Amino acid sequence: MADMSQYLIVTDLDGTFFGKGARLVEANLQAIERFKAGGGHITAGTGRIPTNIRKGIPACGELFNAPAITANGAFIYDLTADACLKSTPMDPEATLAAARLVESLNPRVGMRVSTGKAFLVNRDRLNDAILRDIGGDPDAYAGEVLPLSQWQTEGAQWYKMVFRGEYEELISVRPAVEAAFGDIFEYSMSSPRFFELQKRGCTKATGLRFVAERLSEVLGHPITTVAVGDQENDLPMLMAADIAACPENAVESVKAVCALHLCDHDEGCIADLIGRLADQK
Repeated sequence: MADMSQYLIVTDLDGTFFGKGARLVEANLQAIERFKAGGGHITAGTGRIPTNIRKGIPACGELFNAPAITANGAFIYDLTADACLKSTPMDPEATLAAARLVESLNPRVGMRVSTGKAFLVNRDRLNDAILRDIGGDPDAYAGEVLPLSQWQTEGAQWYKMVFRGEYEELISVRPAVEAAFGDIFEYSMSSPRFFELQKRGCTKATGLRFVAERLSEVLGHPITTVAVGDQENDLPMLMAADIAACPENAVESVKAVCALHLCDHDEGCIADLIGRLADQK
């Protein structure tokens, strides 16, 4: 493959890198190895935390050769060294207040907080979506599953709040949350069943810039950033990148800001992207 050393690809995972059912697409894996052999760098820019990346990609520390942008940019993590490089926690009191507000607005919406290593889950709102997130059995889950009354904010390091439910339920509570908390949080949907909050000013874009600057310093030359995503939470990263790309299944707001429209995620859109970058050489 041609020299790819100028490129850093940051790819969303669900609906982008993964195929349907979160399957690994062989064409992507093969293309990434060719891309890295040409000197390219690639990593994930995801709402997932490191433990959940590893569940979907057990060899992620070998596959990705740049620090991962996790929790929508709130937790930058070296998957190879198993070390956090940068963390941006939310205000725990405001986060708990947001959870209480949603709990009062809609009893069917589940909620969990990313702590970096696991989730803190509201035991009183264990809907089907939350149960899937924690493997089905709250008593066997490695994180904490507690009612909101037992969530402890003192010294808490919380990076992302996720509300889980049906799309109609989430869009019904979102306006009230944004009105109540304003510029305390970033607000986005990472899919029709995920409404997410991070600290204001902390997005996948801030993660992209951090990783690109760090990599550029190590390599001793400028980096061309290539972002790939499909949902609202990817928009800041896509707009901050030098090249923005999306799979065919992306939402319309994402397609509108992307110069490169790739094949469907289930067909291997990262392989499609890498082929297009190589063709430009």
